[in-house]
Amino acid sequence: MKQNGFYWTLFAPMIKSSIKARFGNGMAVKAIKNGKKQYRTLVEEAPDIGSGNPMASNAYFAYVFVGAWLGTDKKLTPDDMALVMTDVLTKVKPFFGMTNLNKTPDKWYKDMKKYEKWYDAGNGEKYPTTWKVHFDESKHRDGSFYYFSVCPICSYLTSRGLGEIMKPLCETDKVMFAYQHGRLYRDYTIASGGEICDYWAVGDKVENPR
Repeated sequence: MKQNGFYWTLFAPMIKSSIKARFGNGMAVKAIKNGKKQYRTLVEEAPDIGSGNPMASNAYFAYVFVGAWLGTDKKLTPDDMALVMTDVLTKVKPFFGMTNLNKTPDKWYKDMKKYEKWYDAGNGEKYPTTWKVHFDESKHRDGSFYYFSVCPICSYLTSRGLGEIMKPLCETDKVMFAYQHGRLYRDYTIASGGEICDYWAVGDKVENPR
């Protein structure tokens, strides 16, 4: 992938603050001091998913946390990193809160349709490791439903022997949707051995979603 320092610059101070509060200043300094190089290596060696990929930010976001985790020499467990990830997402909650899934229940459906258009415009063939999105419009009446049959983050990290960090990364989806006044219902993730990662996102005011 193409190097992008924006994500490290944005999130590293928040990660450092969380690790310092939870695990001490020494661990925080180590995570950031060593993690920056780890992040750059992760990005440099990651398969190219296209610089114009609308979902590339998901990968950069993930690799910042993985870089910091590797910066601690894995002294922090994946469960520890889950706490750090939640802390950071909480700090950017106002950004996610700009979306209200009670008011725009098909927001993610429309976004994924835009991604599908990018994928189908030759980019799926050009970047075969990128996400492959599918829709089943008959499955649910409420909210948005779609699923991925390919996840480049999971494939890449697993190939590097880092699959254990995928669980907390996947769990950030639920946090993100909650901050958008929604609930994420999910049965499968590729990281946990499923063939797909499914997303059914519904506004949190919807009772008995169908």
